Amino acid sequence: MAHTDARSPGVMQGLPHWQRVVPVCLGLLSYPYAMFLGLFGLLGLGVWQNIHSPKAVVSKLFNSGFLAIAVLMVISCSQAVFPGEAYLQLTHFLPFFWFWACLTVYLQQTRDPWFQIYRWAVVLVLASVPLNLVGIVEYVLKFTPTANLLPYFPLIDWLYLGDWHVPRAYSLFDYPNTLASYLVLILGLNLGLLFLEGHQPPWGNRSALCRGLIGMNILLTLACLFCSGSRNGLLAAIALILVSLFGIRTKRWVRSLGLAGVALVIVTSLSFGVAGRSISWAWVTDDPRVQVWSLAMQMIREQPILGQGLGNYKLLYNGEIPQYTYIAHAHNFWLTMASEAGLPVMLLFTLAVGLICYRGYRAWQSLPQTGSHQALLAGYFLAFLGITLFSLLDITYFEARVNIVTWLSLSVIAASPVLSQRIQSRS
Repeated sequence: MAHTDARSPGVMQGLPHWQRVVPVCLGLLSYPYAMFLGLFGLLGLGVWQNIHSPKAVVSKLFNSGFLAIAVLMVISCSQAVFPGEAYLQLTHFLPFFWFWACLTVYLQQTRDPWFQIYRWAVVLVLASVPLNLVGIVEYVLKFTPTANLLPYFPLIDWLYLGDWHVPRAYSLFDYPNTLASYLVLILGLNLGLLFLEGHQPPWGNRSALCRGLIGMNILLTLACLFCSGSRNGLLAAIALILVSLFGIRTKRWVRSLGLAGVALVIVTSLSFGVAGRSISWAWVTDDPRVQVWSLAMQMIREQPILGQGLGNYKLLYNGEIPQYTYIAHAHNFWLTMASEAGLPVMLLFTLAVGLICYRGYRAWQSLPQTGSHQALLAGYFLAFLGITLFSLLDITYFEARVNIVTWLSLSVIAASPVLSQRIQSRS
């Protein structure tokens, strides 16, 4: 049953062993140094797909609007206050536009796309289990008397990218908020896999250990999010759980248990704070983000069409906010894009991604509710929704791992209309 897609029109029969290579690459993304091997492997997939279907890749970029957005970004960079920095920041966008197009075409042409999509989600979720455990243990160790001695151990000093003097979990990332944004993506995929338990997926049976880890990892992810001290991450996680409980068909006891878990997270966070950081109304009224957004709005008024240049926010910031000598960005994706790349880029970007998600949602609705495909696709929707919500108060696209999983999720959503049509044609 897993090979029925190979008979569909336009599906390549002679694909190399990317079905085995890509999961390995995704599994390596969670870990420092090894992630570069994963990125290199995914680059190889993009190059291979570009060689075999160049017209399809270019057509995907053109029809989606990303090619136009790329051109406008380059024009904006040429007129930036600091053009060198602006051109450098293009590396966070243009390669990932191309990767998205290549991966979308790959999914539409490869055999067994649903099996591969399923395996990608499983690998990413299972690879995050050690990531969560490291973050939780790190958080506990930071409150022990011997915490200052840990950096002197060679292996810890080599792997750890964080700061032992900050009482927040970094795990294997360079900043707690970056860790939180990645975990929000993983949580979305994890929820989709959890809801698969009520179905009979045509991709083979998972072992009891695998099912147990997938279920347990939701608790580990929430715990690690708490340890990261990212209030933004916890808010996005709560929103994902609520959307999944009411948006995906599930049993009443599962919904009740989920709501009880959300209530517990909210009560404990309000009572004890998040990793030593209190949550109160002052967080909303006195948060420096309000002033950061005001500065972004001022930059937009000064250069509404081409913006100040990608990455130029941090260079133009002159310490206008007391106690903050350096601020990297506008802590909101849309304000950052509008202030740095211009309003046309921000609007086109939002429209392009919005259309992809709308078409993907229509495809998701057309899938049988009693089937496993809808639950699996919902996981990728939840992952992308999570990073979108996270981007309302912070942005972490400077981290390649976050960018890869974000664009991979959008690729699955973009390919879903074609994939769902094949399912409907066989039924």
